[in-house]
Amino acid sequence: MDNIAKILTAYNCVNLDERIQFELDGVVEKEIKQVYCAENLEFCLSCIDYTTLKLTDTEKSVKVFVTELLKKLKKFNLREVAAVCVFPNFARVVREALQETGIQTAVVAGNFPSSQTFTEIKLAECKMAISAGAQEVDVVISVGDMLEKNYEKVFRELKAIRKVCETVRLKVILETGELKDVETIFYASLIAAYAGADFIKTSTGKVPVNATPESVYVMCEAIKQYFAQTGRRVGLKVAGGVSKAQNAIRYVTIVNHVLGSEWLTPYYFRIGASMLMDDVVKEIKALKMKVE
Repeated sequence: MDNIAKILTAYNCVNLDERIQFELDGVVEKEIKQVYCAENLEFCLSCIDYTTLKLTDTEKSVKVFVTELLKKLKKFNLREVAAVCVFPNFARVVREALQETGIQTAVVAGNFPSSQTFTEIKLAECKMAISAGAQEVDVVISVGDMLEKNYEKVFRELKAIRKVCETVRLKVILETGELKDVETIFYASLIAAYAGADFIKTSTGKVPVNATPESVYVMCEAIKQYFAQTGRRVGLKVAGGVSKAQNAIRYVTIVNHVLGSEWLTPYYFRIGASMLMDDVVKEIKALKMKVE
């Protein structure tokens, strides 16, 4: 499996952009209205990677961040989120704060968010994060190499990262807003999958264009074709600008429409967010009051 370019010839994304617009504008929008309910919003909460990636983060502020999360879950009687995601130097703080829960400790690594450094530095950072307690690692694909179609280089680096992350779940961030077109997003998704990613993820949240329905649809289509070829399920993480309940349900609907209900579990679907929870809780309350 060394020649990734040859492997990619088995896949097809011709006319996918036309199908995307038809499906999103028609079918998906109708389905969103049908599934917008408290139960599905509660499911969205269980899929959140609750995230703080601020320049001003400190051990103290991260500990407070986790403590406030746990208080909020208890106060509103909510299901646990999937993970708490932080910079790698805070992995130990988060792991210790979450030890009495089932919430995973996730980190961004590999010179997040640019991925612009030596591969050896990326590998070392991933190793250190895992040693510090990270259970999930999010890394960024080499965007420049993807744009120049240096597929073998991208694939080899991700394979090396996968090797050092063999004991944890690996999420590969495609930075879809910078990849621009359907074909590049589609092939980036497949390269990450063949390199061994457990998840492919839309964005870092640090660029002008982050998650969009169009990019998520393309990634779902790549995952679907990959599963048909290999029998291995790859998860999807939507991140970057997902702060409203309506957006969260839209992405759940796209995943269900393209991939099916088998992917609608925190094991295969995540939402990276820092502000989504409050809006979802507000919407759940409003929906339950209507029923009463």
